[in-house]
Amino acid sequence: MEIVATALVLLILVALGALVVLPALPLLLRSRGRWGRLGRTIALCGASFFLTWCVVPIFVFPSGEVTVGMTMFALYGAMIEAVVVAVAAAVAAYGD
Repeated sequence: MEIVATALVLLILVALGALVVLPALPLLLRSRGRWGRLGRTIALCGASFFLTWCVVPIFVFPSGEVTVGMTMFALYGAMIEAVVVAVAAAVAAYGD
């Protein structure tokens, strides 16, 4: 049962990360050239940072505190991801 709870929390946290990226996604996909590629790379780094911090507590925390740890780490990751995606959108805005 604990595995199901952990999987559901992970699914919800990944959806939270997607909600952070969705507003900037059209701009990142539409932008071309070096600036667009750089913006997409920066956004990918932010998303991978978020996913890393969603998964790390599974291996670090004891079994009873996994979902609480995942939530804490993912909220931290979501804040950083939001800043990085905003920077990526600003960089991609210079693209063609």
